[in-house]
Amino acid sequence: MKSLLLVLLLPVYAAATPAAEGIFDLPAFVLEKLKAGEKRIVVPPGTYRSDPTSKAGVILPIQKAQDVEIVADDVTLICTRRTRALEFNDCQNVTLRGLTIDYDPLTFTQGKVIASAEDASWIDVQIDDGYPREAWARIDVVDPATRFRKRGMPFLWGTKAELVKPDVVRVGLKDIGKAARVGDLASLNTGNDPGGVCHGVTLERCRGGMVLRDVTIHCAPGMGLVESGGTGGTRLERVKIVAGPKPAGATAERLLTTSWDGILHTTVGKGPIVEDCAIEHCGDDSWSVQSEDYVVLKGDGSNAILTSRGYLSALQLGDRLFTSMDDKGATIRGIASVSEKSAGLDADVTGRLEKATPWTLWKVNRDALVRVTLDREPGWRAGTSLYSPERQGNGFIFRNNRVHSSGRILVKGGDGLIEGNTLTAPHGLVVCPEVPDESAIGVRKLTIRRNTITESGYFCPAPWSSQAGAISITCSAPKQTFRPAGALAEIVIEENTLRGINGVNLVVTSARDVTILRNRFEDANAVAPSSTGAEYGIDQKTVVWLESCEGVVLDGNVVTGRGTFGGKPLHTGKNVTRLVDDGNGITAAPTK
Repeated sequence: MKSLLLVLLLPVYAAATPAAEGIFDLPAFVLEKLKAGEKRIVVPPGTYRSDPTSKAGVILPIQKAQDVEIVADDVTLICTRRTRALEFNDCQNVTLRGLTIDYDPLTFTQGKVIASAEDASWIDVQIDDGYPREAWARIDVVDPATRFRKRGMPFLWGTKAELVKPDVVRVGLKDIGKAARVGDLASLNTGNDPGGVCHGVTLERCRGGMVLRDVTIHCAPGMGLVESGGTGGTRLERVKIVAGPKPAGATAERLLTTSWDGILHTTVGKGPIVEDCAIEHCGDDSWSVQSEDYVVLKGDGSNAILTSRGYLSALQLGDRLFTSMDDKGATIRGIASVSEKSAGLDADVTGRLEKATPWTLWKVNRDALVRVTLDREPGWRAGTSLYSPERQGNGFIFRNNRVHSSGRILVKGGDGLIEGNTLTAPHGLVVCPEVPDESAIGVRKLTIRRNTITESGYFCPAPWSSQAGAISITCSAPKQTFRPAGALAEIVIEENTLRGINGVNLVVTSARDVTILRNRFEDANAVAPSSTGAEYGIDQKTVVWLESCEGVVLDGNVVTGRGTFGGKPLHTGKNVTRLVDDGNGITAAPTK
């Protein structure tokens, strides 16, 4: 059937062959088929160049499609502007198969460090042949031997860049020359072009049944794939975010894929199922399930004015709202958008909003207000923070994926499974709500098992962060302390292998009912640890570090091949209660 359909299409779209690159209008072809009501759209194999024709700046905008399969096997879409390649908006039961997305010009450039200021305040990067001659300031320094992020790299925030020669970019930042030495490699990346929009592929407020299968993204102006709002339950099968071919005129292989994160799901109803995917060389985090809290601006019986921290409110009818996991909660029975002007906020609330600083409770989106009617009168006052389990991406599965990228696997939802993945040189596998210290939190039921994590902890020391281990499950409170046990609950960490980790392997705080079983910690503490977690008192010389936990079971965990930079294998700090360890919780062989 597939062969017959292609034969029927080719006489009409004769340009749809690799030899006729650039003539066939792939977006127009797909949109015409959708408009005609076709439910199975087969794109002829080939490589097609395209830029957006819509004012929205999206090359292929797909809206309100339902019960559709788009087959794009052996099809490559090359975006000729740095803007969004593909957008699914308000769609349901749509499958995309086989498409490869790339950009020309690329969304990044790269080269070699050829000079450094005497005071280390700038470095010069000579751009490789074939790569864009652009002065982008977002830099990642790469080891020429591994062609991966250089070990020991700090966060290079606040850089400035300028072209000092046609093929040389000068990147300025205090002490950057101490981190990036002559001979190192570097990638420099960007987001969208002026007038364009960021990210490669987006799913916005879709209504369930979305599937991406065998889709490849080589680079993107921002994140590779972003899903926001909607029903969720999206399936990603064999999706790849991997480096593309060398650009024309280049001899050096690409160093980067996406400019920012690889894949992100935020404020979705049901979590995604992500299986057998590959994520490599992203500019920021690798994969995440994210959520946010909601702040009450006005309470009146069973009615309340709420706002979110995101660019819009994802709340829907039937969503529940809680102040904590021990709270009775309330269910939304009515919801409508309102303006701040019409909300009738008290002057005190308006003043707090105007004076709010980043990462504080009152720093919210003042354009995302909603009026909700609830099924009871919860008595919430202005300033109450809430979370919704229907907007956390709960029920996700991240299984059998291969990740070689220096960012995080980041989870802010529950009822999830992270299983059978191979993570090479990541920042870590992190469970952390990342909301202001006073915000509402409730993450329940996570299983992390049979994963292999190697060489974590070698990049970007962060003394201010609680995310200090190869696996970090933490929740911060004011003044670099931790929330009490119960912010997180019902967590199983079992049969994982952590190998060659720099510093502490596993950190758990603020959790109730934690089971840590039969994990292997191999070749730990072999090098001097970093300062990550220092402001929270996290000891990087331990293997497992626990604080503010209740009901922890340790059994059958083994530490082998430990180096000389280790202290006690297990730290049980303040407020660790109901610890069950029969003496076989963690057994450690002598240090090397």
